[in-house]
Amino acid sequence: MIPEGWSQEQLRDVIDGSIKNGYSPLPADKITGLWVLGLGALQDGSLNEKEIKPAPDNEKVRGCLLENGDFLISRSNTPEKVGRVAVFRDEIKNCSYPDLMMRLKIDDEKASPGYMEHVLKSYAVRSYFRRSAAGSSGSMIKINKSIVEKTSFLLPPKSEQKRIACILSTWDEAITTTERLLEASQRQKLALMQQLLIGKRRLPGFVGAWKKIKLGEVIKEEKKRNRDGAIERVLSVTNHSGFVLPEESFSKRVASDNVSNYRVVKRGQFGYNPSRINVGSFARLEKYEIGVLSPMYVVFSVDEKSLDGKYFEEWMSSDEARQRINSSTQGSVRDSVGFDALCAFPFKLPPLPEQRAIVSILVTAGNEIEALQEKIKCLSQEKKALMQQLLTGKRRVKVEAEAEATI
Repeated sequence: MIPEGWSQEQLRDVIDGSIKNGYSPLPADKITGLWVLGLGALQDGSLNEKEIKPAPDNEKVRGCLLENGDFLISRSNTPEKVGRVAVFRDEIKNCSYPDLMMRLKIDDEKASPGYMEHVLKSYAVRSYFRRSAAGSSGSMIKINKSIVEKTSFLLPPKSEQKRIACILSTWDEAITTTERLLEASQRQKLALMQQLLIGKRRLPGFVGAWKKIKLGEVIKEEKKRNRDGAIERVLSVTNHSGFVLPEESFSKRVASDNVSNYRVVKRGQFGYNPSRINVGSFARLEKYEIGVLSPMYVVFSVDEKSLDGKYFEEWMSSDEARQRINSSTQGSVRDSVGFDALCAFPFKLPPLPEQRAIVSILVTAGNEIEALQEKIKCLSQEKKALMQQLLTGKRRVKVEAEAEATI
C-alpha cells in the first residue's frame, strides 16, 4: 500500500542523464595529479580516501573525473559487497572511478539527493541488487545499468524527503562519531601493547630485569586425543572470534563423523592452526570447559607458575609476536609454524605480578573497545529499523517549515 501523497518510482525516473561505467587505466608510472579509485575504496556507505592509485593523464581518465554529489555503485564484487553505494563529496581532487563502478547523478528537481542516498543504501535496495546480480563465479557477481535503473522505491513529497534524510543523517553522524572513538581506542591499546609487552614502558613499582628465554621453557604441547569419543563438542579457531563451533562460521558441522583422533583442548589451553597462525588463527579457550580440535591443530598449555595465560594471549597479538611468526615462515615452502618453531621464539618474561598488572591495563582497554563495537552494532541496527519504517511511510514524519533544511 502506497502512503497518501507518495508515489512508486524507479531510479530511472529521478536521475539526471544516464548511468555510466568507469574506466580502469593501466597504472601511471609517475604522479600526474590525476587519480583513480581502487575497488576497495567503496566501503559500506563511505569512501576510503586511501584506496586510490595514480592515473595517466588522458582523455578517458578525464572523462571519468568525479564531481561533487556523484553517486557511485559497485557493479562487480562479492555477494556481500556488490551494490555498495557512496556519494562523492570532493574528498579527493582530480579523481576518476574504475570500470567496476557506475556513476549517476540525482536530478534534484525530481528527488532530494540526500533522501536518495538513504534509499540506495537501504537493506531493501541492497537485497534487490544481490538477488538481481548474475555471475558464474560464487565469489564475484555483477549488476548492470538496467538493474540499477529499475530499482523501485517509494517517493514522498519533497519536504518529507528532506526531513527523512535529515533524521537518518543524524544517526549516521552518531555512528561515525562512535567509529572514530573506536579507532582512537584501538590505536591507544596498540600503543600500550607496543610499549608494555616488550618492557619499553614499565609500570610504577616494577623495576626488576625481564628474563630472556625461549618460549619452549614455559609452554608444553598437549597431545591427548579423544580416543573413546566421549567429547562431542567439536571446535575450530578463527582469526576474528577465537574458538567457535564450526557451524557458527560455516553454517554446518564440518567435522568428520569419527572424532576419536581429534585433539582434546581444555579451558585455559591454547590452540592454533600452524598454516594459518600468520593470519591470526590462534586463541585461548575460555567459553567452554572442554572440546576437541581437528588433528591439523596444535594444542598447548603454559606454565602458570611463570607465565600468565592472558598475558601470553595479549603478547601473541602484538607486533613483536607477528614479527616472530613472519621470521619463522620466511624461506619455507608453506607459511607454517609448527610447535617446535613456536618453542624457538625468543621471549622476554616479566615477573608474574608485572604480567598481571599489564594484563589488567590491556583488558580495561579491550573492554572499552568491545563496548564501542557493541554501541556501533546497536546504533546500526536501530538505524536499519528506522530506515525500514521511514522509507516505506509506515512511520510518517512531521514536516515544519523551519525543519526543511536543504539536504
